[in-house]
Formats: sequence, structure tokens, C-alpha cells
Amino acid sequence: MSGEAENNAKTAIVPVQSASLAEQAATAAALEDMQKASLEPLQAAPAPAPAAARFSWHLDPQEMAKLISDLWTLPMVFWSTGQFLAYSLWLSSLPPAAETMDPIGQRMV
Repeated sequence: MSGEAENNAKTAIVPVQSASLAEQAATAAALEDMQKASLEPLQAAPAPAPAAARFSWHLDPQEMAKLISDLWTLPMVFWSTGQFLAYSLWLSSLPPAAETMDPIGQRMV
């Protein structure tokens, strides 16, 4: 099917242009560069630091205060949100007040 494209029931012949010498040279150079890059050894990764150097006992007081504050406020946020939802559900479950109902028992508009 070189040079042909199928469109529904019709077959069209599409001319294939040959690449110019400059395009062929550029393609060959790009392929050569890619091949060289794939054959070059990767740069060695730096040696990992010893375990003692990765962890430090130095604690920043400001960071610790922020962390404690964040950890302290999170349960309070959850608790207040839960209280609000429980109160909202409780209010929605209450029957309507007697003044808002007509004698037939339907809500007044």
C-alpha cells in the first residue's frame, strides 16, 4: 500500500515525494546523534549520604510550633464541622411549628 490511501469505497493514489539530499543528511545526522546518546554511559549518580547524615536532631522551634498548631486545630475543625452537621440534621428532622400549618394539615405558603 505504498503511496495509497483508502477512503470509504474509493482508493486514491497519493504521490510520495522523495526527500531532498539536505533532508536526508539532517535525518541521518539526527539518527546518528540519537544512537551516540543511547550508547554513552549514564553519569554516575552521587553516592548516597550515610544514614546519620540524612537525619538531624536539630528542630526548628518555629516549624515545631506551626506543626503542633496544625495538629491541634485539625481535630477542632472536624469536631465543629460534625457539630454543625448534627445540628442541621436535627433541625431538619423537627416537625414544622403549629403556626405554619393550616387546619387541614398542609404547610402554608
